Amino acid sequence: MKTIKTTLLAITALLALISTSSAASLSGVYVEVGTAAIGSELDGTVTEVGTGAAKTGDTTTGSVGKTAVTTTYGLGYMFNKTGKFGIDVGYFLTPGEARIKTTTTDSTASNVTFEISDTEDYYVAPMLNITDDASLYVKFGKTSSDVKVTGDVAKITSMDGDTVALGTVMSWGSNLYIRTEAGMTEYDNLSTKGLGTNILTTTTVTASPTVHYGKIALGYKF
Repeated sequence: MKTIKTTLLAITALLALISTSSAASLSGVYVEVGTAAIGSELDGTVTEVGTGAAKTGDTTTGSVGKTAVTTTYGLGYMFNKTGKFGIDVGYFLTPGEARIKTTTTDSTASNVTFEISDTEDYYVAPMLNITDDASLYVKFGKTSSDVKVTGDVAKITSMDGDTVALGTVMSWGSNLYIRTEAGMTEYDNLSTKGLGTNILTTTTVTASPTVHYGKIALGYKF
């Protein structure tokens, strides 16, 4: 019931913003700043293969997560805002970091931590223009994030993924607009091997990161 009430309140607020916003076109160059709630999830696998006293065929799997609130910055261009359909292309930067860990069945010296930070997103978003000043859109993006790996494994510095999101854009006054968006990013699998000090060189550590987010932003159209 709480979820239903929250949804109804959100719809009411959306309609109110549409009805009170000006009819100014949002076509053109824009910049925006917003806040986002981000949840990072990592499905990790550690496979140890060795001989003699070393473990053989020992596999540890698990899922861990991390949530954070961060700021986003955007720059882009909206086309054909006055027609039935339009398109939005742009770039977003999300600073901040989320640290997630995968562990082996050995000591803590064998643990591996992946730290994801400074996410960049290049995107295209087809828009359905409901009115002159309110649009719904579906976003498709290419996403890249910096990665810092700690532990006795070969280091990884970056990872790439694909982003899909749904959102709304509503004008507010002559040059301002409000954006709301919810989406997810699925990254390519990460894979690294032990360096031999605490983790055998025959040990493989893999991870499948996924990020879910929701954000609200205030933008300015030039």
